[in-house]
Amino acid sequence: MKPQVKLSILLVIALLLLFPGNALADELSAQFGGNPLVVPVGHSVDSVFALSTDAHISGSVKEVVLVINGDIYLEPTAQADLVIDLGGQVFNPANVTANTGIFRLSLTPQFVNQLFIGLAMILGLWLARLIISVLGIVLLTGLGFLLRKRVQQGVNLLQASSLRLLAIGMAAFLIMLGLLILLSLTVVGIPLAILVLVVGIAAIFLGILPIMEFIGQKALTPRLLEYPALSKWFILAIGLVAVLNLPLIGVIVLLSVAFAGLGVTLTTGLIYFKERRSSKLIK
Repeated sequence: MKPQVKLSILLVIALLLLFPGNALADELSAQFGGNPLVVPVGHSVDSVFALSTDAHISGSVKEVVLVINGDIYLEPTAQADLVIDLGGQVFNPANVTANTGIFRLSLTPQFVNQLFIGLAMILGLWLARLIISVLGIVLLTGLGFLLRKRVQQGVNLLQASSLRLLAIGMAAFLIMLGLLILLSLTVVGIPLAILVLVVGIAAIFLGILPIMEFIGQKALTPRLLEYPALSKWFILAIGLVAVLNLPLIGVIVLLSVAFAGLGVTLTTGLIYFKERRSSKLIK
């Protein structure tokens, strides 16, 4: 079956389902192939539907004139509320006006191909988003479970000053972005730029874990907090990924979490190195 025929069948079903209830009554004038459908002068019907044939309208159509793979001829005496032609032409020499409007869509092979390409792109983007979401849930759950005993310091920092960590992360991100741009300008610096990018992404992911724990302590009920560690981190990962998938809000939350996570990782690392240096000086 040709793509045009399949598309015509789908359009027929969809448009019939959208018709008003009275459009499917006895006053529906329909023709499938063969001779043209004719609504003579002085005759009135509720709706007209023609498939693979033409429609000659000289009388009155109260609701819809729908023709698929055929032409519509509107005579000077024609009256209609809505005229739709899919795959043909609308001949209206007397410029008859319809109350709602006259619409024509040509189902050419080029249009059908573009339509399928567009649908394939939308489906592909949806699948890519689904795969990224699933991978994000798995990664965050696994990292949270493995590093669950090492996130408390980050949680303490967030409780002390979350806005300060957000500002530190934003500043570090801008510095890292400038460094990436400078390194990517030379062939020698591209590997270093990739290394900086990987380290930055890893730092963000490590910093997101304390944020998830911090939000979990504030948002989850005591009963959920008592769940096994793997289950708790799975719930936190699903909640974060679900929020990130929201339009516009998800982008804002993603940037905020990324900046704050980078700030948490850098601050935690700085504290760790200071403590080690202090311990060496004492010894």
